[in-house]
Amino acid sequence: MSMSSMRDSPTATASSFSGGRRAAPLTVWAGSPGILLIHGFGGDPAEVRPLAAAFLREGYSVHAPLLPGHGALPDELAGVRWQQWAETVTQGFATLRHRCSEVVVVGFSMGALLSLLLAAHLPVARLVALAPALTLRGQLLVNLSGIARHAISWYYPFAGADFNDPTLRALIRQRVPGADLDDPLVCEQLRRMVRVPLAAIYQLTLLQRYARHALPRVTAPTLVVQGRDDATVDPRSAEQVARSIGATDCRLVWMEGYGHQLLLGEGGERVAHTIVAWLQGRM
Repeated sequence: MSMSSMRDSPTATASSFSGGRRAAPLTVWAGSPGILLIHGFGGDPAEVRPLAAAFLREGYSVHAPLLPGHGALPDELAGVRWQQWAETVTQGFATLRHRCSEVVVVGFSMGALLSLLLAAHLPVARLVALAPALTLRGQLLVNLSGIARHAISWYYPFAGADFNDPTLRALIRQRVPGADLDDPLVCEQLRRMVRVPLAAIYQLTLLQRYARHALPRVTAPTLVVQGRDDATVDPRSAEQVARSIGATDCRLVWMEGYGHQLLLGEGGERVAHTIVAWLQGRM
């Protein structure tokens, strides 16, 4: 679709944010261990593709499920409960375990919370938590979603966005490669049309609570990777995971100069290299 037609049709911009198609799970079979990759809130398996590529080069099998309500417009998160996300992750684990002797779980942001919850109940060989969203910046306001959802239906994540921010531009172009973010009309449409159900944010807070309680039961060797300049997740979340987890083997790696989007650009390559080195005992 041309940018001129997007300007003529406001709904076209919102539809294009979903990439023009529904995202799909990613599964490639190679060898063992199998790697279960869990994307974040509002993301899809494309988010963890840099990691998948790195693991495949090492001969590992990978499976990245698509969490319910994700992969299209954020509107579709309406009515989805956190238990459905957890069940999808459990099914993904079973898919890999059927063909691989060991399963390593790697989760990003909300996906890291799901990975912690999974590892508290199933025999995960190793666990990697990337920017675990245990506590968000502005968590107090996020916690109010449980009450606010009864009066306010939607949250508009781009309402006050700075579309000159290189990280935000890279994130949007990952979903909409042709978006002209220098066009004020396109930016305005993104501000008005992209919306997240407040009820879905409330489900995220419930998942945070259960993941926090599950930490002492996680005994698998764990690697936590956190951007020092994360403006979405409070970096102290990573310290809380490392401090409260039941695993005796837990390593926390700080990504200096990186924010929340650890998997974009060179950051994704660096994170992938770090995880592979850890899995192979080289760090």
